[in-house]
Amino acid sequence: MLRFQFECRPLADVSPWGRSQLTLHWFGLSEGWFWFDSEDREVLRYRDEAVRRWDLERPYPDYYIARMWEDLILLRWVLEEPVPDDLVPFVDGTFPSREIPDDDVYGDDVDVAFSVQSDFNVYLGYLAQSPTLKCWRHSVEGGDVVTLSQQLTTEEASTFDGPPRLEFSLPAAEFFAAVEDFDRRFITAMEERVVELERSGPPAGVALDLDDLRREHLQRSRWLEQRLSEPRKVDWAAVRNGVAEICSWPSAVEM
Repeated sequence: MLRFQFECRPLADVSPWGRSQLTLHWFGLSEGWFWFDSEDREVLRYRDEAVRRWDLERPYPDYYIARMWEDLILLRWVLEEPVPDDLVPFVDGTFPSREIPDDDVYGDDVDVAFSVQSDFNVYLGYLAQSPTLKCWRHSVEGGDVVTLSQQLTTEEASTFDGPPRLEFSLPAAEFFAAVEDFDRRFITAMEERVVELERSGPPAGVALDLDDLRREHLQRSRWLEQRLSEPRKVDWAAVRNGVAEICSWPSAVEM
């Protein structure tokens, strides 16, 4: 089982943006904590020493939940197409590093390959010492499966809980259901914030257009549905050609 968890920071404690003019908006109102529950393990959980080091309120990333929500919606769309078996090593984090040619000249298919490879990364660069998080859909013994992988370097392992490589798989339908569940729970939580602000008005000294806030909330509440209505088609032949060219480059270890 997989569940995308979050906890919103109390509305009264949400930090406005800006200096000369403080403002609030939908994204900023999503301030809080997020993590993943998977069976008996929590993904994106800080180690106790990191909690003490940074005097954290919770052992989870303290950021804008909307950022993870946006990325998971995009990832859900990316996973519309399974990765062919022969290309899984190119996207799962096990592909050997290569040195880009000094002349920086290569075929267009290489750009296609690298673009597709990056599609399966969950960006966490806004977190200090963040792990590498990858997710891809593939076939395992005829089953339609999504695999999630968290990889930690030595430095990252001193901050985030888990082994150097944590990997688990689940049926694609269960992963998709987990994203939909997260989307609905998060949108519901944000609806409650919008309603509360419509009732109370913005905090003193903080600029907030409540009509715009309501319009944006309604738009975002349909983002998952709208994203999945767009067809996704990967040119896997071009990806294979690009990977073949990349494999001809010198190994980064050999340089």
